[in-house]
Amino acid sequence: MIMMMTVRVKSVEPPHLLTQASPMTSGSLAIITCRMLIRFQHLKRLSLSRLPRITDFVTSQSQQSFGSEVQSLSLDNCTEYSDIQLSLVFSWFPRLTYIRLDSCGITDKGLEALEKCCSSLETVHLPRCYSITDLGISFLVQNCRELRSLCIDSCINITGIGFLECAHTLASLEAGGCKLKPEGINAIVSGGGLKYLCLKRLDEFEVEEGFAKVEERFAEVEQECINTEAVIMISKGCPSLKELFLSNCEEVELEGWEAIGQNCKELESLFLTGCQKLCDAGLQALCDGCNKFSILYVDSRKNSCSDSALELFERTKPGVMCLWP
Repeated sequence: MIMMMTVRVKSVEPPHLLTQASPMTSGSLAIITCRMLIRFQHLKRLSLSRLPRITDFVTSQSQQSFGSEVQSLSLDNCTEYSDIQLSLVFSWFPRLTYIRLDSCGITDKGLEALEKCCSSLETVHLPRCYSITDLGISFLVQNCRELRSLCIDSCINITGIGFLECAHTLASLEAGGCKLKPEGINAIVSGGGLKYLCLKRLDEFEVEEGFAKVEERFAEVEQECINTEAVIMISKGCPSLKELFLSNCEEVELEGWEAIGQNCKELESLFLTGCQKLCDAGLQALCDGCNKFSILYVDSRKNSCSDSALELFERTKPGVMCLWP
Protein backbone atom coordinates (compact mmCIF):
# COMPACT_ATOMS: atom_id res chain seq x y z
CA MET A 1 0.00 0.00 0.00
CA ILE A 2 1.29 3.46 -0.93
CA MET A 3 0.31 6.35 1.26
CA MET A 4 1.38 9.94 0.95
CA MET A 5 0.76 11.77 4.21
CA THR A 6 -0.80 14.87 2.74
CA VAL A 7 -3.84 16.23 4.52
CA ARG A 8 -6.30 18.60 2.87
CA VAL A 9 -8.89 20.27 5.02
CA LYS A 10 -12.24 21.30 3.55
CA SER A 11 -14.84 23.13 5.56
CA VAL A 12 -18.26 21.54 5.82
CA GLU A 13 -19.84 24.48 7.67
CA PRO A 14 -22.74 26.42 6.15
CA PRO A 15 -21.59 29.47 4.16
CA HIS A 16 -22.76 31.96 6.82
CA LEU A 17 -20.57 30.23 9.44
CA LEU A 18 -17.39 29.95 7.39
CA THR A 19 -15.91 33.10 8.88
CA GLN A 20 -16.22 31.57 12.36
CA ALA A 21 -14.54 28.27 11.46
CA SER A 22 -11.23 27.73 13.22
CA PRO A 23 -8.35 26.78 10.92
CA MET A 24 -6.56 23.53 11.64
CA THR A 25 -3.49 24.18 13.76
CA SER A 26 -0.12 22.57 13.16
CA GLY A 27 -0.58 20.66 16.42
CA SER A 28 -3.90 19.14 15.39
CA LEU A 29 -2.47 18.21 12.00
CA ALA A 30 0.48 16.50 13.67
CA ILE A 31 -1.88 14.55 15.95
CA ILE A 32 -3.91 13.40 12.95
CA THR A 33 -0.71 12.27 11.24
CA CYS A 34 0.29 10.22 14.28
CA ARG A 35 -3.11 8.55 14.40
CA MET A 36 -2.88 7.66 10.73
CA LEU A 37 0.54 6.11 11.28
CA ILE A 38 -0.93 3.94 14.02
CA ARG A 39 -3.89 2.96 11.89
CA PHE A 40 -2.04 2.01 8.71
CA GLN A 41 0.37 -0.70 9.83
CA HIS A 42 1.63 -1.89 6.46
CA LEU A 43 2.79 1.30 4.79
CA LYS A 44 5.70 0.94 2.42
CA ARG A 45 6.09 4.57 1.37
CA LEU A 46 5.55 7.62 3.53
CA SER A 47 5.96 11.36 2.96
CA LEU A 48 6.03 13.85 5.81
CA SER A 49 7.42 16.63 3.61
CA ARG A 50 6.44 20.15 4.63
CA LEU A 51 4.17 18.83 7.38
CA PRO A 52 4.38 20.12 10.98
CA ARG A 53 6.76 18.41 13.36
CA ILE A 54 5.08 15.31 14.77
CA THR A 55 7.69 14.18 17.29
CA ASP A 56 6.21 16.41 20.01
CA PHE A 57 2.97 14.42 19.89
CA VAL A 58 4.33 10.87 19.87
CA THR A 59 4.23 8.98 23.15
CA SER A 60 6.19 5.83 23.88
CA GLN A 61 2.95 3.89 23.69
CA SER A 62 1.90 5.26 20.30
CA GLN A 63 5.40 4.78 18.92
CA GLN A 64 5.16 1.05 19.62
CA SER A 65 2.02 0.98 17.50
CA PHE A 66 3.69 2.42 14.39
CA GLY A 67 4.11 0.01 11.52
CA SER A 68 7.75 -0.81 10.92
CA GLU A 69 7.30 -1.85 7.29
CA VAL A 70 8.04 1.59 5.82
CA GLN A 71 10.86 1.37 3.28
CA SER A 72 10.65 4.82 1.67
CA LEU A 73 10.50 8.07 3.66
CA SER A 74 10.45 11.69 2.50
CA LEU A 75 11.23 14.53 4.90
CA ASP A 76 11.93 17.26 2.35
CA ASN A 77 11.95 20.82 3.69
CA CYS A 78 11.32 19.67 7.26
CA THR A 79 13.43 22.48 8.67
CA GLU A 80 11.76 22.45 12.09
CA TYR A 81 13.28 19.09 13.06
CA SER A 82 16.41 19.09 15.19
CA ASP A 83 18.91 16.23 15.01
CA ILE A 84 17.38 14.71 18.14
CA GLN A 85 13.90 14.81 16.67
CA LEU A 86 15.10 13.40 13.34
CA SER A 87 16.84 10.60 15.23
CA LEU A 88 13.52 9.73 16.85
CA VAL A 89 11.82 9.60 13.45
CA PHE A 90 14.59 7.39 12.04
CA SER A 91 14.17 4.96 14.95
CA TRP A 92 10.53 4.38 13.99
CA PHE A 93 11.44 2.97 10.58
CA PRO A 94 14.37 0.54 10.84
CA ARG A 95 13.66 -1.06 7.45
CA LEU A 96 14.19 2.07 5.39
CA THR A 97 15.98 1.59 2.09
CA TYR A 98 15.18 5.04 0.64
CA ILE A 99 15.12 8.47 2.28
CA ARG A 100 14.83 12.07 1.08
CA LEU A 101 16.02 14.89 3.31
CA ASP A 102 16.21 17.71 0.77
CA SER A 103 16.80 21.16 2.26
CA CYS A 104 16.73 19.96 5.87
CA GLY A 105 18.71 21.27 8.80
CA ILE A 106 20.28 17.88 9.54
CA THR A 107 23.91 17.87 10.73
CA ASP A 108 26.57 15.17 11.01
CA LYS A 109 25.03 13.99 14.29
CA GLY A 110 21.76 13.41 12.50
CA LEU A 111 23.50 11.39 9.77
CA GLU A 112 25.23 9.31 12.42
CA ALA A 113 21.83 8.52 13.93
CA LEU A 114 20.47 7.70 10.48
CA GLU A 115 23.11 5.10 9.72
CA LYS A 116 22.69 3.50 13.15
CA CYS A 117 18.90 3.27 12.89
CA CYS A 118 18.66 2.45 9.18
CA SER A 119 21.75 0.50 8.16
CA SER A 120 20.01 -1.07 5.15
CA LEU A 121 19.68 2.21 3.28
CA GLU A 122 20.24 1.99 -0.47
CA THR A 123 19.29 5.51 -1.63
CA VAL A 124 19.87 8.76 0.27
CA HIS A 125 18.99 12.27 -0.98
CA LEU A 126 20.63 15.17 0.88
CA PRO A 127 20.71 18.12 -1.57
CA ARG A 128 20.95 21.58 -0.01
CA CYS A 129 21.66 20.22 3.45
CA TYR A 130 24.10 23.01 4.24
CA SER A 131 25.12 21.81 7.70
CA ILE A 132 26.57 18.41 6.83
CA THR A 133 30.29 17.81 6.32
CA ASP A 134 32.62 15.01 5.28
CA LEU A 135 32.30 13.48 8.74
CA GLY A 136 28.60 12.87 8.23
CA ILE A 137 29.20 11.40 4.78
CA SER A 138 31.78 9.01 6.24
CA PHE A 139 29.16 7.68 8.67
CA LEU A 140 26.91 6.79 5.74
CA VAL A 141 29.37 5.34 3.26
CA GLN A 142 31.29 3.28 5.81
CA ASN A 143 28.34 1.83 7.71
CA CYS A 144 25.49 1.59 5.18
CA ARG A 145 27.09 -1.24 3.25
CA GLU A 146 24.19 -1.53 0.81
CA LEU A 147 24.27 2.14 -0.20
CA ARG A 148 23.86 2.42 -3.96
CA SER A 149 22.83 6.01 -4.64
CA LEU A 150 23.70 9.28 -2.90
CA CYS A 151 22.78 12.87 -3.78
CA ILE A 152 24.65 15.69 -2.03
CA ASP A 153 24.14 18.51 -4.54
CA SER A 154 24.89 21.97 -3.12
CA CYS A 155 26.23 20.63 0.18
CA ILE A 156 28.88 23.32 0.27
CA ASN A 157 30.87 21.99 3.25
CA ILE A 158 31.72 18.66 1.64
CA THR A 159 35.21 18.26 0.16
CA GLY A 160 34.90 14.56 -0.68
CA ILE A 161 37.36 13.08 1.81
CA GLY A 162 34.50 11.45 3.70
CA PHE A 163 34.18 8.91 0.88
CA LEU A 164 37.34 7.07 1.88
CA GLU A 165 36.60 3.37 2.42
CA CYS A 166 33.15 3.76 0.89
CA ALA A 167 31.17 0.67 0.02
CA HIS A 168 31.81 -0.87 -3.39
CA THR A 169 28.05 -0.90 -3.86
CA LEU A 170 27.94 2.89 -4.37
CA ALA A 171 27.05 3.20 -8.05
CA SER A 172 25.45 6.64 -8.31
CA LEU A 173 26.66 9.99 -6.94
CA GLU A 174 25.39 13.53 -7.51
CA ALA A 175 27.76 16.09 -6.05
CA GLY A 176 27.35 19.31 -8.02
CA GLY A 177 28.07 22.41 -5.96
CA CYS A 178 30.23 20.66 -3.36
CA LYS A 179 33.61 22.01 -2.32
CA LEU A 180 35.49 19.09 -3.79
CA LYS A 181 39.26 18.93 -3.43
CA PRO A 182 41.75 16.65 -5.25
CA GLU A 183 42.04 14.32 -2.27
CA GLY A 184 38.25 14.31 -2.12
CA ILE A 185 37.97 13.29 -5.78
CA ASN A 186 40.45 10.51 -5.08
CA ALA A 187 38.33 9.32 -2.15
CA ILE A 188 35.14 9.42 -4.23
CA VAL A 189 36.56 7.09 -6.88
CA SER A 190 38.19 4.79 -4.31
CA GLY A 191 35.18 2.49 -4.17
CA GLY A 192 35.57 1.68 -7.84
CA GLY A 193 31.90 0.94 -8.47
CA LEU A 194 30.52 4.26 -9.76
CA LYS A 195 28.42 4.02 -12.90
CA TYR A 196 26.64 7.38 -12.66
CA LEU A 197 28.52 10.51 -11.63
CA CYS A 198 27.23 14.08 -11.74
CA LEU A 199 29.72 16.86 -10.98
CA LYS A 200 28.16 19.56 -13.11
CA ARG A 201 28.72 23.17 -12.17
CA LEU A 202 25.55 24.78 -10.84
CA ASP A 203 25.29 27.96 -12.84
CA GLU A 204 21.91 29.20 -11.66
CA PHE A 205 21.00 29.25 -8.00
CA GLU A 206 17.44 29.77 -6.96
CA VAL A 207 18.15 30.46 -3.33
CA GLU A 208 16.15 32.37 -0.80
CA GLU A 209 17.32 35.79 0.29
CA GLY A 210 18.80 34.38 3.46
CA PHE A 211 21.19 32.19 1.48
CA ALA A 212 22.80 34.93 -0.60
CA LYS A 213 26.20 34.18 0.94
CA VAL A 214 25.76 30.52 0.10
CA GLU A 215 25.28 31.48 -3.55
CA GLU A 216 28.53 33.43 -3.55
CA ARG A 217 30.39 30.46 -2.12
CA PHE A 218 28.97 28.19 -4.83
CA ALA A 219 30.52 30.38 -7.50
CA GLU A 220 33.91 30.30 -5.80
CA VAL A 221 33.85 26.55 -5.19
CA GLU A 222 32.88 25.25 -8.60
CA GLN A 223 35.07 27.50 -10.70
CA GLU A 224 38.20 25.73 -9.57
CA CYS A 225 37.42 22.19 -8.43
CA ILE A 226 36.55 20.13 -11.54
CA ASN A 227 39.51 20.65 -13.84
CA THR A 228 41.66 18.53 -16.13
CA GLU A 229 43.46 16.76 -13.28
CA ALA A 230 40.16 15.90 -11.59
CA VAL A 231 38.74 14.42 -14.79
CA ILE A 232 41.87 12.33 -15.34
CA MET A 233 41.56 10.99 -11.80
CA ILE A 234 37.87 10.19 -12.33
CA SER A 235 38.46 8.43 -15.64
CA LYS A 236 41.13 6.17 -14.15
CA GLY A 237 39.21 5.44 -10.95
CA CYS A 238 35.81 4.80 -12.54
CA PRO A 239 36.29 2.41 -15.48
CA SER A 240 32.67 1.26 -15.21
CA LEU A 241 31.12 4.71 -15.69
CA LYS A 242 28.05 4.72 -17.91
CA GLU A 243 26.84 8.30 -17.36
CA LEU A 244 28.99 11.34 -16.61
CA PHE A 245 27.77 14.92 -16.12
CA LEU A 246 30.44 17.61 -16.43
CA SER A 247 28.25 20.46 -17.66
CA ASN A 248 29.72 23.94 -17.15
CA CYS A 249 33.06 22.55 -16.00
CA GLU A 250 35.01 25.21 -17.85
CA GLU A 251 38.55 24.24 -16.84
CA VAL A 252 38.73 20.78 -18.44
CA GLU A 253 41.27 20.77 -21.28
CA LEU A 254 42.43 18.30 -23.94
CA GLU A 255 44.17 15.87 -21.57
CA GLY A 256 40.92 15.40 -19.68
CA TRP A 257 38.93 14.47 -22.78
CA GLU A 258 41.72 12.13 -23.90
CA ALA A 259 41.65 10.41 -20.50
CA ILE A 260 37.91 9.80 -20.79
CA GLY A 261 38.37 8.30 -24.25
CA GLN A 262 41.20 6.07 -23.07
CA ASN A 263 39.73 4.84 -19.79
CA CYS A 264 35.92 5.04 -19.85
CA LYS A 265 35.13 2.30 -22.33
CA GLU A 266 31.67 1.63 -20.87
CA LEU A 267 30.53 5.26 -21.11
CA GLU A 268 27.14 5.65 -22.76
CA SER A 269 26.06 9.21 -21.87
CA LEU A 270 28.24 12.29 -21.50
CA PHE A 271 26.96 15.80 -20.74
CA LEU A 272 29.36 18.59 -21.69
CA THR A 273 27.17 21.65 -22.15
CA GLY A 274 29.10 24.77 -21.24
CA CYS A 275 32.52 23.08 -21.38
CA GLN A 276 34.27 25.93 -23.16
CA LYS A 277 37.60 24.15 -23.59
CA LEU A 278 36.22 21.14 -25.46
CA CYS A 279 38.26 21.30 -28.67
CA ASP A 280 38.49 19.42 -31.98
CA ALA A 281 41.17 17.03 -30.72
CA GLY A 282 39.25 16.40 -27.51
CA LEU A 283 36.04 15.65 -29.38
CA GLN A 284 37.92 13.26 -31.66
CA ALA A 285 39.45 11.49 -28.64
CA LEU A 286 35.97 10.93 -27.24
CA CYS A 287 34.73 9.70 -30.61
CA ASP A 288 37.61 7.24 -30.99
CA GLY A 289 37.61 5.92 -27.44
CA CYS A 290 33.99 5.75 -26.31
CA ASN A 291 32.48 3.13 -28.58
CA LYS A 292 29.33 2.66 -26.50
CA PHE A 293 28.18 6.27 -26.77
CA SER A 294 24.43 6.63 -27.09
CA ILE A 295 24.22 10.36 -26.36
CA LEU A 296 26.62 13.29 -26.11
CA TYR A 297 25.28 16.68 -25.04
CA VAL A 298 27.37 19.59 -26.31
CA ASP A 299 26.60 23.29 -26.13
CA SER A 300 26.17 24.71 -29.63
CA ARG A 301 28.10 27.86 -28.71
CA LYS A 302 30.10 27.39 -25.50
CA ASN A 303 32.86 25.14 -26.81
CA SER A 304 36.06 25.44 -28.83
CA CYS A 305 35.10 22.94 -31.53
CA SER A 306 34.99 23.86 -35.20
CA ASP A 307 31.90 23.20 -37.29
CA SER A 308 33.83 20.64 -39.32
CA ALA A 309 34.80 18.68 -36.17
CA LEU A 310 31.19 18.61 -35.00
CA GLU A 311 30.02 17.47 -38.44
CA LEU A 312 32.68 14.74 -38.53
CA PHE A 313 31.52 13.42 -35.15
CA GLU A 314 27.92 13.36 -36.35
CA ARG A 315 28.89 11.42 -39.47
CA THR A 316 30.99 8.96 -37.48
CA LYS A 317 28.39 8.43 -34.77
CA PRO A 318 25.04 9.39 -36.29
CA GLY A 319 22.25 10.22 -33.87
CA VAL A 320 24.55 10.44 -30.84
CA MET A 321 25.34 14.14 -30.53
CA CYS A 322 22.74 16.52 -29.18
CA LEU A 323 23.62 20.18 -29.66
CA TRP A 324 22.21 22.29 -26.85
CA PRO A 325 20.77 25.58 -28.15
